[in-house]
Amino acid sequence: MIHLANSLQEVKSFDEHLLYYMCCTFATIVGALAGASASSRVRMDMFGIVACGTIASLGGGTVRDILLSGMTRPNGDPVTVFWMSGGDVDFFYQAIITSLAVFFITRFIKPPVGTIRVADAFAMAFFTLLGTAKAYWIGCDPGICVAMGVCTGVAGGALRDLLTGNVPYVFRPGEIYATAAFVGSALFVLLMYYDVPYPTAYIVCTAVVFIVRMVAVYHNWRLPSYRPLIDTVAHHDDEEK
Repeated sequence: MIHLANSLQEVKSFDEHLLYYMCCTFATIVGALAGASASSRVRMDMFGIVACGTIASLGGGTVRDILLSGMTRPNGDPVTVFWMSGGDVDFFYQAIITSLAVFFITRFIKPPVGTIRVADAFAMAFFTLLGTAKAYWIGCDPGICVAMGVCTGVAGGALRDLLTGNVPYVFRPGEIYATAAFVGSALFVLLMYYDVPYPTAYIVCTAVVFIVRMVAVYHNWRLPSYRPLIDTVAHHDDEEK
């Protein structure tokens, strides 16, 4: 219990630290950048781009907080959707402003190839650890912490892809996407169990998620996909012959 209490206190202290706020801000901006860039490529209007960018940026944290509703923070306050109250409402405006900036900039400058993937990888890495850390802070079971980390990391990107008419990365066959979030989130919980300083674990695991995702993209690493034991299509063609 003493070890757990000390760990939770470190989490609370880091939650109030400037570095934590910077991570939240960076994740929000990059998430909006990825969402707005994706929607600009399918030629949405200004409203569509702002809506898509904001949903992509805040969607993962929103889904996480809805799932955690009913739980309480260490100070006794209930968990609510983070961007709807207090100082965290700033993230809502950051997402809107970033999306608007992308709308105007992309009218004159075409984003480089790979912008969405890189921005998405950054956003997923930061959001994954934000979700894991929040669940850990309020005392969730380790498995729930990992699940909340993965949910926070991938839900925003999935909503973005659905809004732009694309298959979400998380559901594309063999895509190492949620797997990267899982690795970083699970590693964070493991490092906390072994009493690694909280800020160190947080930063290292954020980097791990980003590196795993980008290395997988660069080397085209893929997970095994479903294949039937009997290829019924090929078998049917052979019968017709």
